[in-house]
Amino acid sequence: MNLKYLTRNDLPEIMALQHIVYKMLEDKEVLQTLNEDEFEEIIDQGFIVGTCEQHELVGIRAMYIPPVNYEEHLADDAEITEKDKVIFSEISFINPGHRGRRLQTRMGEELIEKVKKDGRFDYILTTVMPNNLASLKDKFRLGFKIVKTAYKYNGKKRHILQLNLKAPLTISGEAKKVHFAKTDWMLKNSEYYIGDRLEDNHIHYYEREQTEQS
Repeated sequence: MNLKYLTRNDLPEIMALQHIVYKMLEDKEVLQTLNEDEFEEIIDQGFIVGTCEQHELVGIRAMYIPPVNYEEHLADDAEITEKDKVIFSEISFINPGHRGRRLQTRMGEELIEKVKKDGRFDYILTTVMPNNLASLKDKFRLGFKIVKTAYKYNGKKRHILQLNLKAPLTISGEAKKVHFAKTDWMLKNSEYYIGDRLEDNHIHYYEREQTEQS
């Protein structure tokens, strides 16, 4: 497996792979597909990496620099005022025949290192559908934490996850273990708790220190 940063020359392969992945999904809400113009914008920003096997693209992962006036900016959910210091963990997908090898996480680690070296950003934010446990585990492995659960994107339940690049979100005390399906509790209580990890289908939540956010 080889990782490479993608260019506009790779766009036909990106679109073809996205089509394959989306077509095979049982729950289509797991993947919010992008069009060619959106991928071109992401490619031009420089934070999109692909996994190749024998010169075939089998997975992609991308970060996206949102404008500060971006509709439903995740910084508002995370209570981050410096929107110019925020980058989103955007789309990622793997050819179904190559899943189970932590390719998403490897690409995520590569992109996080690139974002750190870039130096412009203090926070990476992203969203995950609550029952998408594979994506949730991936984000926790990369160091993301759930900072809010809310309705986003025209009424869809989403966890908002945050990765601090300079001053890590700290947790302390005893964990409150909440089953991943108890989203009503999460919607009601997420302003008081931070979700740290997933074990045995339970998310470990810790009481939030109210002075943490900038």
